[in-house]
Amino acid sequence: MTLARRLMLFALAAAVLPLVGVAFAVLSRSEQALATRVAEAQAASARATAEGIARDLDAAQDQLGRVVEAWDPSRLDERELRGFLAMLTSQVGGASASATVDAAGRVQVHGASADADPLLGQFVESVAAAQRDGSWQGTALAFFGGRGGVALAALREVKPPRGGRWVVAVRLDPVLAVRRLAEAGREGRAAWLLDGEGRVLVGSPGAVVLAPADREEMQRLAGSGGASGMLAGPAGAAMAGLAGVPGLAGWNVLVRLPAAEAFKDLLSLRRAVIGTSLAVLAVALAAALLLAGGITRRLAAVEGAARAFGAGDASARVPAGGADELTRVGGAFNVMADELQASRARLERWNEDLKTEVDQRTRELREAQARLVEAQKLAAVGQLGAGVAHEINNPLTGILGNAQLLLEQRDLPAGQREALEAIERMARRCREITRKLLRFSEQRAVPDLRDLELNKAVEDGLALVEGQVRQAGLTLETSLATPSPLARADMAQLTQVVFNLVVNARTACLGKPGARIRVETRQAGPHGEIVVEDQGKGIPAEHLPRLFEPFFTTKDLWSNVGLGLSEAWRIVDEHGGDIQVRSEPGQGSTFTVRLPLATGRTV
Repeated sequence: MTLARRLMLFALAAAVLPLVGVAFAVLSRSEQALATRVAEAQAASARATAEGIARDLDAAQDQLGRVVEAWDPSRLDERELRGFLAMLTSQVGGASASATVDAAGRVQVHGASADADPLLGQFVESVAAAQRDGSWQGTALAFFGGRGGVALAALREVKPPRGGRWVVAVRLDPVLAVRRLAEAGREGRAAWLLDGEGRVLVGSPGAVVLAPADREEMQRLAGSGGASGMLAGPAGAAMAGLAGVPGLAGWNVLVRLPAAEAFKDLLSLRRAVIGTSLAVLAVALAAALLLAGGITRRLAAVEGAARAFGAGDASARVPAGGADELTRVGGAFNVMADELQASRARLERWNEDLKTEVDQRTRELREAQARLVEAQKLAAVGQLGAGVAHEINNPLTGILGNAQLLLEQRDLPAGQREALEAIERMARRCREITRKLLRFSEQRAVPDLRDLELNKAVEDGLALVEGQVRQAGLTLETSLATPSPLARADMAQLTQVVFNLVVNARTACLGKPGARIRVETRQAGPHGEIVVEDQGKGIPAEHLPRLFEPFFTTKDLWSNVGLGLSEAWRIVDEHGGDIQVRSEPGQGSTFTVRLPLATGRTV
């Protein structure tokens, strides 16, 4: 599990869960307390409504009693009796009809027609029945119901002085109870007046008709002896209060408040708690993410610097900033990196110094080896020259002498004289070649510097190699400056330089019949130059820096141990000059030997 997830879980466990737990515990207790208070409030409202209805009915009963208290119906004729009933209907508050039943059971009624008032007949029948059997028990209220609706009645027994027993009754409009129920039905509540069988007599304005299941819930509440509780009928869950109407056995007032209305403040509080919990959760998670992001970024910086440093980037460092533990870790890493970088720099310097020393010693060794090989070669050439001089010069002297003696004869035929002259020339040429070969082999540790013509050194060098060049099918061209540049040099060594350069040019041109080798002398400012140009295979650019190293060669057939150019460079460098090279692969090469002029002028 990553550090970021651990921090988020820790924030959730440490900050959010306790807060949410406490909030919902408090909310649960508040819900219970609120349910108790709401139920008690509904019960109190039901009691107040029932008591109010009882007071209104008692007042109507009292009014009826005061009206008929001193009334003697036996003295009134039928017309007067109807007038009395009309007065009675108007005097008793809430009365909509009135009736009397005499001792003989005759009924006199004041009210609308039976067609207009379907409850009137029932009212009359109920009053007559009450007069007959005394079910009203003195003064009481009776219920009259049917398809036409419901009504209440106030009855009073009257005993005229002449004897007999009369019953006087007024039918009360349900508005008496509706007014009280309307007061109880405010603020989202509904109230009903119920008889002993749970039937609705009348309800508050806008109250829904109670379904049978609602009545069963109400009866369950009444049967449990509770005055308040929760109802769960088809109309939905609700808090209800139930109270009996004083003086009316079995009659009850039911006040019902929907649970959504009763607990709307609690629901708002619950939503607020949930919203606050979610907000706190979001803030905690955001804070954890920010904290974890900052930590992981800084750890990633340390890891990245470590990886980069391990990969060879010695400049990798952890960005500094802050004063916490990660900053100290980054600082320790940077200190370690500085020390490692310093140690690495010291090792690299030591390696460079060691490499420089090794390279220098290697160069010195190679130069010593080259000088040794060259000394051996020159010694062999010297021995060869001495042998050639001994073995060839004596016969040549005899040949040349005899040829000259024969030429002194005057009577020689023309053909013989020409042959003898050719023999003399060839003998002189052989003697000259032998002399040059001996001079070439005369190598000294310290150059014997003398003023000499560059043209002469070129001629001597070409005399040794010209035959090889032409034998290879190559063209040899010369362009010698007139007058010849005069340089201070060792003739034998400079001749060897020309010889080595031309031999190299010949080797580069092998395989290209007709290729040209051109040798030139010229003056360039304070320097005299010997230029050897060929049309050979050329030298790749990557080989040019190593061209004058001992034992390095670009020849297809390895020979002469790669010392020709290195020896030429050594000789020219000892003479205070240098060798410049210009070459293109496939086009040829040009070597230019630059030597200081002897007197700053030409001869």
